[in-house]
Amino acid sequence: MNKLYQQLAFINELEKLKTVKRGNLTLDDFRFENSAEHSWQAAMCALVFREYFPQALNMGKVLELLLVHELGEMRAGDTSVFDEVGKADSFERELAAMKVSVSKLPKEQAQEMADLWLEFEKGSSAEARYSRVIDALIPLINHVKVAEENYNPASLTKTQVLAKKKFIKDQAPALWPLVQELIHQSVTKGLYLDK
Repeated sequence: MNKLYQQLAFINELEKLKTVKRGNLTLDDFRFENSAEHSWQAAMCALVFREYFPQALNMGKVLELLLVHELGEMRAGDTSVFDEVGKADSFERELAAMKVSVSKLPKEQAQEMADLWLEFEKGSSAEARYSRVIDALIPLINHVKVAEENYNPASLTKTQVLAKKKFIKDQAPALWPLVQELIHQSVTKGLYLDK
């Protein structure tokens, strides 16, 4: 198969990302967002909030990382950060799934995508750490904006959410007050228990 058709096969593979449902709702009929929508919003959010990250960033690299970071979900699905059982092996499941998806690309491009995915997962550069901050911030923004009052099917607590998001304080201290305010708004709206 020539290079162009290998690349086309990968582009066709990306359609699967639109079918992966996430835990956040959308404004249109309160349906659950998909991972492709999340990736796009993450890229836009990264452009808007870049001034709040304390290190210089290659924004082209940030956008690449955010567009690639959900590739493992096309075959492994989305695992909530609060799903302790699912998180135990989510890295391995998503790594294997990502490798299947990028294997459709020519070898060099497949390796480049795999390297970007691993860089994001490991947070091994300033760009990856910023991308991970943005990835963790978006659900907080969406939740308080879209969820109906008292929508908390997992009975999440403020303490649980703060624990999962505390790395933002270390990586992007200027964004931490926003995180705290979003969590406070969610508690007030009944989206997290106040404990």
